[in-house]
Amino acid sequence: MPPQTALIIGASKGLGLALVKKYSSLIGPSNVFATVRSTVSDDPNAEEIKPFPEGVRVIEDIDVSEKDCGEKIVEGLQGAAVGLVVYVSGVLKPEEMGKANWDDEIMMYTICSIAPVFVVQSLLMSSSLAPDAKIILLTSEAGSITLRTEGEGGGMYGHHGCKAAGNMVGHLLSYDLKERGVSIAMIHPGFLKTEMTKNAGMEEFYDKMGAVTPDEAAGPFAEFAEKLNLEISGRFWAPMGARGIGNAEEVLGKEVTKKPGPLELPW
Repeated sequence: MPPQTALIIGASKGLGLALVKKYSSLIGPSNVFATVRSTVSDDPNAEEIKPFPEGVRVIEDIDVSEKDCGEKIVEGLQGAAVGLVVYVSGVLKPEEMGKANWDDEIMMYTICSIAPVFVVQSLLMSSSLAPDAKIILLTSEAGSITLRTEGEGGGMYGHHGCKAAGNMVGHLLSYDLKERGVSIAMIHPGFLKTEMTKNAGMEEFYDKMGAVTPDEAAGPFAEFAEKLNLEISGRFWAPMGARGIGNAEEVLGKEVTKKPGPLELPW
């Protein structure tokens, strides 16, 4: 069964926006909370607000690089307890040896592996999670140490590092959440055709690696979310299987690449 209420953090575009639309169709827009960074007063065009189905409960002015982001999300829920929390927010800054950027790395780690702890903590301590709630963190296969290879090479230090840290954070959170009946999973939603991957120079790999649109990824994502429970909590999953994971065949074997999702990924 789909959740009665859903909270999508980082919902203005990409997969976040696709999930807002998906869950609006499944449970009704009024049961979907969506966080965005801008506010109507700050943005006269309100471009981040317009794409949502009418009735979605938008929580504005949420910047997950700020330490009060969890508290502000709780305020925006106005006492509601959500059954599904999806942390989509992320940032990708390309790096290579000799051009590593301190501030970019701080931003990536903050958004992808520090903020999730404080968001979950705020939701939990304020009783903003429904009984048997589910939490999903988008860490992507980039956070797998096992899937990195010499052929792929180095670089992208902050990108891979913050995603790996996000996986560890989610795994540790699973122990704290288990006694409260809350499950959590880290996922690779697929290789997505988004502004983020395009700006990082990954567009040239879309066809070769089977990239999908956020709308295409939203379906398998929602199906996995329904299956998530305490037995598989704290683990790392790819709802679409090995599709879009460039090193899957080399590292995991050809047979694995033929199997449908969900696929459990190595750390």
